Amino acid sequence: MNKSFPILLTIALLLPANGRTEQPKMELHPLEISEASRPYSSTEKEITLQDCIRKVLATSSELGMGKASGRQREALLDSARKDRFPTLAASVTSTHQTDPIPVTFPDNMLGYRFSLEQPIYRGKGIVTNIDQAENFMFSAREDIRRLVNDIVYETYKQYFALLRAEKLEEEEVHAVKRLQSHRKDTQAFYDTGIVPRNDMLRSEVELAQGEQDLVDAANRTDQARSQLNISMDRPINAPLVIADITPKDLKDISWEETLKQALKHRPEIHQAELAIEAARQDLILKQVPFMPDVTLDASYAHQLDYESPGPDEEEWTRENSMVRITASWQFWTWMKGSNEDYAAKMALRRAIHNHKKISDEVALEARTAYLHLEQGAKRIVVSEKAIEQAEENYRISEARYQRQVATSTDVLDAQALLSRAMTNYFDSLYGYELAKAAWWRAQGLFSLQYAPADDDNDTPANQDPMGSN
Repeated sequence: MNKSFPILLTIALLLPANGRTEQPKMELHPLEISEASRPYSSTEKEITLQDCIRKVLATSSELGMGKASGRQREALLDSARKDRFPTLAASVTSTHQTDPIPVTFPDNMLGYRFSLEQPIYRGKGIVTNIDQAENFMFSAREDIRRLVNDIVYETYKQYFALLRAEKLEEEEVHAVKRLQSHRKDTQAFYDTGIVPRNDMLRSEVELAQGEQDLVDAANRTDQARSQLNISMDRPINAPLVIADITPKDLKDISWEETLKQALKHRPEIHQAELAIEAARQDLILKQVPFMPDVTLDASYAHQLDYESPGPDEEEWTRENSMVRITASWQFWTWMKGSNEDYAAKMALRRAIHNHKKISDEVALEARTAYLHLEQGAKRIVVSEKAIEQAEENYRISEARYQRQVATSTDVLDAQALLSRAMTNYFDSLYGYELAKAAWWRAQGLFSLQYAPADDDNDTPANQDPMGSN
């Protein structure tokens, strides 16, 4: 290259072109990209991940239904326990005879009766009903823990989806600025006749594409923000500024310990175990109708004539007290009991198979989460290195283009590589945080930390034992 070229290039950049017909320029309207990734006032209070979790758990309709179901099962358990106690009843009768009858009873009688009934033996039916009602109550509580485990994980996903969208929107802002700078340089080179018109046109097209990508990125951020607002029961378009996280590496991750914790703490496995026990109890209840039913009952009845007796008549009254024990049982129902007994046995077998199926699914979820966690940690290291290389590649390509020893295509390609590297980095960063959340969920740790200690305590814990921000 001629040694005088740098001098001529400098003069060409400072002076307008002579003897050339000025070509019309494409009028673009760059977006207002300052503070694009933070569209709300800086005075807006930041909300942390723990704030979001507490708000979502406090307002979740699904969790509210689960808690209502738990209280329903508690009430049914109390009802079943009261089947052991005696029942009291009272009745009042009034009788009027229009035609006199040839008996010693008056035509108009008033009577009242009190009775007490105490079950003595019902073939284990009462005790089994109580045990089954208690079983259903425990299952309802495990369902609450399952809901908490899933809801907290979904909140993690929505939170990191918003963080990722904001970071990618910021990157699109920087990409548009780089494309604007390149378009300005290319326009200056074109005006001086150094580069052909198609280079200038391509820089315009790439800038327009970058601005469209920024619009799309802003839209994705708004969608992610709206989703998190809805989960927290806030207005869908309410301002929301969330705090960024500081990545923390997990140490001493063991697959054996992961599987052990998952099989021990996952509510789904506990529910499957309770379902097996409930099926066994139902099998007992199907046999109850064919066992003796022994009942003790006592009653007191009083009858009197409610009309005043005449001067020559005596007042009519009658009393009756009774205590009895009744034993009854049925011994033939045309094999209906055998059919119900067989159906209960098949239900028990189904519950046992379902327990194995759920255990296998939990183990697979735990394995998948464990592998994704290992993969996520490795991806962060690779993506950080790729960013350094992409930034250096863009800097060199831009400097070479300024000296006209590289083409506009080289700069645009370097810009695309840098944007891709930044996208991969944020995917890796927040993907790793989400992988940690999936790993905690797979072990049922969210259900241990955030589920209420009992149904009367609707406030989750304030601290996160997993160490997230």
